[in-house]
Amino acid sequence: MNLSLLTILLCLLIGSGTAFSQQNSYAISPKTIDVKWDYTEDLDMRAFISSNSILNQDIEYTVIALDIPAQWLEHVITQFCDIQSCYDFRWFKLGDKKEMKLPSGSKNAIMKVDFLLPMDTSITIQPGSAEIALGFNLKGEPMSDTLRFMVNRPATGIAEIENHSKLLVKSLSNQHVSITHADGIAKVLMYDLQGNLIDQYDCDNSQLALISLEHVTRGAYGIRVITRNGREYSTIHVQ
Repeated sequence: MNLSLLTILLCLLIGSGTAFSQQNSYAISPKTIDVKWDYTEDLDMRAFISSNSILNQDIEYTVIALDIPAQWLEHVITQFCDIQSCYDFRWFKLGDKKEMKLPSGSKNAIMKVDFLLPMDTSITIQPGSAEIALGFNLKGEPMSDTLRFMVNRPATGIAEIENHSKLLVKSLSNQHVSITHADGIAKVLMYDLQGNLIDQYDCDNSQLALISLEHVTRGAYGIRVITRNGREYSTIHVQ
């Protein structure tokens, strides 16, 4: 009888420990990094992740915002490093997923975004704004945390973004967004933070497209603009 009670107590302790580890398994700090960059030296933006679990954890993260000026992508090495690997953002797109293993008891493991200037000093990097956001979750669980890296950009309202030489995304006062592109716009795709397609618009290669935001809730959304010459990306913030 005593052995049975001990077994039940042990099961209850294991179950409560598992629930605690799932609800409070890791912490990211800070959740948002917003800095100024003078474009003359390398920029290193650091965040930290700590484990509260007694077990190793498989962590997934998804690219939910990826807005980097075209010239930076051409001339700056832009990469994200989790606690195990580094990835070049030039090969990323919205919705891409990566995985890392967070050891038990880890404290202040470094995750960072690097903007590395080339050795060739004859290249001049033009000022601009950038935003990179990653959504984190335990593998197989819903997304629960967001880590956002921002350079020279406010995070409120619907941002006006002109990060590409030909692409312009601009908010209007009537809950619409205008999108212009000199090459002509074949299609506009709108995604939520999880990379799910919310809406799409056929634009018949027009240089101007108007998108209504009346049907979406507050938050950040990804915009993919498909032109005759390729694809470009941007992000809008709906308040």
